Amino acid sequence: MVLLYELVEKTKFGIRARLIDKPGPTGLITTTTAPKLHPENETRLLSLGVIDTPDQTRAVMQALAADDAASTINYSQWHALQTWLATGERQVAVPFARKLADRIPPVAVRLRRDFKLLLTLIRAHALLHRANRASDDRGRIIATVTDYAVVRRLVARLFAEGIEATVPETIRETVAAVARCVADGVAGAAEASLTAIAKELNLDKSPTHHRVRRAIERGYLVNREDKLGLPARIALADPLPDEIEILPTAEALGDCCGVVASTEGVKEEEAEEDEVLRA
Repeated sequence: MVLLYELVEKTKFGIRARLIDKPGPTGLITTTTAPKLHPENETRLLSLGVIDTPDQTRAVMQALAADDAASTINYSQWHALQTWLATGERQVAVPFARKLADRIPPVAVRLRRDFKLLLTLIRAHALLHRANRASDDRGRIIATVTDYAVVRRLVARLFAEGIEATVPETIRETVAAVARCVADGVAGAAEASLTAIAKELNLDKSPTHHRVRRAIERGYLVNREDKLGLPARIALADPLPDEIEILPTAEALGDCCGVVASTEGVKEEEAEEDEVLRA
C-alpha cells in the first residue's frame, strides 16, 4: 500500500504543488477540538474522545517522564514483526461474517461502512495471531470468534457511539453533574454555570467547556444565554436515551453459527492487547 497525497505549499519560488509518496503500511490519525466532525468524515472514521480526567493527566505526565528518561528506543522487534507478517499468508477468511451481519441491528446507514471496518479489524487480529490459527483449503487464515471477542471489547462502544445508539460516558457524567448543580441551586433557576459544573466534575473549565459543547451538540443540554460575551446558563434538555447493544457478544454469535465459538485464550490475548495499549 502506498499513500499518494498532493498538496500546495509556499516556497521561495511562490506557490508550488508537491506530491507526497509515502510507502506503506500507512494509516491516518488526526485530532480536532470540534465536538463533532462533518458527517461525511465521521462515517469513515472511528472517533476516540479525549480522556480528560485527573488520573489520565497524571498517566500522560508519567509516560512523558518515562520517554524522557529512556536514552534510545529499540524498534527491532516491531521491524521483525512486520517482516514476519510480510513473508507469510496475509489473506484472512471470516467464516462467521454472515451470521455476524444478521446479529447486528441495521439501525443506521453508516453501519454499511462500519461493518466493513469491523471485518477488517477481525482479519487484522487473526493475522497477528496467524501462528495459532488454522487455514482453509485456499491457504487463507481462518479468523475465529476469539478474534471477534477481542475486537468487540475494544470497539463496541465506539461503534455504538458512532451511530448514537449509546451516549459517551463523559457526556452522561456531564449531564448528571448539571442535574446535581440545578438541584442544589437557587429554587426555580434550573440553570448552572460552567464554573459550577467544572467544580462538580472536578475538572478545569476548558475540558468542562468541551464536554458541555458535546452534550449541547447532541441535544442533552442547552445554553439559555443567547447574548455573546455573557456567562453560559446551562440547563437540561432532552433526556438521555437507553443504550442499544450494536455488536453481539461472542457467546451469542457462537450459538448461531457453525464456527467453534470457544473463547478459550481470549483472556490471555486480551492481556496481550492491554499490554500493547499501555506500552
